[in-house]
Amino acid sequence: MKHFVVLALIACIYATSITEMTDKLAQYSDHPFGKSMVNLVSVNMKTGGSLNELKQLLQQIKDELIALTQLQDQENATFTRRSQVDLAKLQATLEQAQADLDNQRQEQSSLSNELATLQTRVKEDQAALDRNGRGSGDAQSRLDAENTDFSAKYQDYNDAILACKEAQRLLMNLRGEGASLIQLTQDTKSNLLQTKENFQKIKEILEAHTKKSSLTLFQPIIEGLAEMTTKVNPETLNNVLSLVARLITALQEGQDQLETNHKTQVENLTRLGDDLRNEKQTLQVSLATANNRLKEIQSRLNELDGLINISNALVEVTQLNIQDATKINELEDSEYSNQKVSRQTEIDIVDRLIEYINQKLSE
Repeated sequence: MKHFVVLALIACIYATSITEMTDKLAQYSDHPFGKSMVNLVSVNMKTGGSLNELKQLLQQIKDELIALTQLQDQENATFTRRSQVDLAKLQATLEQAQADLDNQRQEQSSLSNELATLQTRVKEDQAALDRNGRGSGDAQSRLDAENTDFSAKYQDYNDAILACKEAQRLLMNLRGEGASLIQLTQDTKSNLLQTKENFQKIKEILEAHTKKSSLTLFQPIIEGLAEMTTKVNPETLNNVLSLVARLITALQEGQDQLETNHKTQVENLTRLGDDLRNEKQTLQVSLATANNRLKEIQSRLNELDGLINISNALVEVTQLNIQDATKINELEDSEYSNQKVSRQTEIDIVDRLIEYINQKLSE
C-alpha cells in the first residue's frame, strides 16, 4: 500500500512537471522541434533521468545550434559576397555591351549618312564626267571644223592672190607694150576676159570670209578689165593695176588675219581640250575614290549589322542573367532569413527548457 502511494505521488509530480513545462513552451506548441524537445525532457523525467545530465545535453544541443547558426551566417556572407561580385561582373558586361551597342549604332548612323552623301556625289561626278565627255567631243569637233575651215579659206586666199598676181603680170605686159585696141591680139582679149571672169568668181568665193573693204576693190577691177577687152586706155590700165596692187595687199592682210585668228582659235580650243582632259582625270580620280569608299562603307555596314545583332543578343542574355541572379539571391536571402528565424526559435526553446531544468534543480 505504501509503495502504491509513492508511485502515485511520483506520477502526480511527473504530471505536474509536464504541465509546467508545456505551459512554458505554449507558444512553440506547433513547432516540430519544440515537440521533440518536450518529448525528450518528458522521457528523461519519466524514466527518472538525471536533470544535470539532461541540462548538459540541452546545453550541448544549444551550442550545436549556435555553431550551426554561425556557420550559416558565414556561408550566407560568402554567398552574398560572391553574388555581389557576380552581379557586378554581369552589370559591367551589360554596361559594356550597351556602350558597344550605342557606339555601333552611332557609327552605323554616321556611315549611313556618309553613304547617302557619297552616293549623291557619285551621281554628280558621273553626270559631270558625262558632260565632260560631251564637251571634249564638242571641242574636238570644233577644232576639226576650225582646221578644215581654215585650210579651205587659206587656200581661197592663195588662189585669189595668185589670180591677182597673174592679172598684174598680164596688165604690166600690156602697159609695157603700149597696147591699143588695134594691137590687141585675140589671145590677149581672151586672157583679159578670162581674168575678168576669174575675178568675178574669186569675189563670190571671198565674200563669205574677207573684209568688206577689200571686196569693194573687185567691182572697179572687173569693170576696168571689161572695158579693156574693147579698148585699152592707159589711164584705165594704170588705175586697174593700182587697184590690183591694193587688192593683193588687202588679201595678204586678210590671209594674215585669218591665220592669226586661226592660231588663237586653235590655242583656245586646245586649251579647252586640255582643261577638259584635266577635269576628266580629276573626276575619274574623285569617282574612283568615292566608289572605293562606298565599298568600304558598305562592307563596314554589313559588319556592323552582325555586330549589332551580337551586341543586342548579349544585352538581352545579360539582362536575363541579372534577373535570374537577382531572383536566386532573393530566394537565398529569404531561405537564409527563414532558417535564421527557425534556428533562433530552436535556441529559444532550448533556453526555456534549460531555464526550466535550472528551476527544478534549485527547488
